[in-house]
Amino acid sequence: MRWPQSASDGGLGARFVRADRIGDRVPARARGRVHSVFERACNIETPAGELVTLLAQALGNVPHGIQLAGPVAPFEAWLAPGQYAILDSAALCLPDAGITVDLSCATVWRGAVAAVPTDHCSMDADGAAIAVSLRELRATLFERALEQGFAPLLAAAAGARSPVERALATRLSRALPLLARATERRDIPAVAAATARLVGLGPGVTPSGDDFIAGYLAALWSRAGFDSGLDAILPSLADALAPLFLRTNAISRQMLSDAAQGHFAERLIDVTVAIAGGGDVVDATVHALASGHSSGADTLCGLLFGYAPHLAMQAFARATRFESTASRAAVIA
Repeated sequence: MRWPQSASDGGLGARFVRADRIGDRVPARARGRVHSVFERACNIETPAGELVTLLAQALGNVPHGIQLAGPVAPFEAWLAPGQYAILDSAALCLPDAGITVDLSCATVWRGAVAAVPTDHCSMDADGAAIAVSLRELRATLFERALEQGFAPLLAAAAGARSPVERALATRLSRALPLLARATERRDIPAVAAATARLVGLGPGVTPSGDDFIAGYLAALWSRAGFDSGLDAILPSLADALAPLFLRTNAISRQMLSDAAQGHFAERLIDVTVAIAGGGDVVDATVHALASGHSSGADTLCGLLFGYAPHLAMQAFARATRFESTASRAAVIA
């Protein structure tokens, strides 16, 4: 079956394509319009404000995502903002583009992170392996991340060059110790107050601060698999954070809303699986770094911070004298 290869092919009648996987957060029925279009992704906004993301085959899955089964032309060639969309359990129809995506045989994908025990993780053989994995994550992240976003600032706080970088470094040096202490105390209002300093912070379709928060929440959900106290507060934390997400754009808002409920992108989940002992940490980290421009690195900064705050912000820790018994234990070999 022929797929449009250029914008001019879009008028040749209805085209059908099969979906490979569909996220478990995609609504069973919805009407909406195309919100935004990129080369390999398209967001469809429902009247309820949810975004359903249509993804090219090469991209990893996301909670509200529908991944296509085969290669397609760049999405901008056949989709445009404002086009009408109809979604039900069997198909996604885009009448203006003459496209129908068959969902009937798609596999449901669930965006849950792997459980990772980080408290006192150096005390036994399994814990020592996790500590090694976290150091591998840090080394790969800071060595291979682009010189943009939070990664270079966390790697060396004194190395900020431009006024914008210095401002971001200052914000992080103040917000992250507060967030780490609030997390350790399970202080939900304090966590929300510290998180408020990061929402919408920085450039990008999903700002660096939003990506960082998503990674941080992934670590909390991952740790909660072994920490009943943390697991107990996550629903209340989601409620406390929800108003903050209204401060950022629709794409980030959907990502953060999913993250607060424990649903994450596949590439991020793969890193948690590797840290838990189910894969190669370096390979998973490199793959996750390829997400977006600096989004992958910023998300991994948040993940590392959520697992081991001291390890994530060693440069800031020296300047702020930040100490945390739990986070320091996690970096001991």
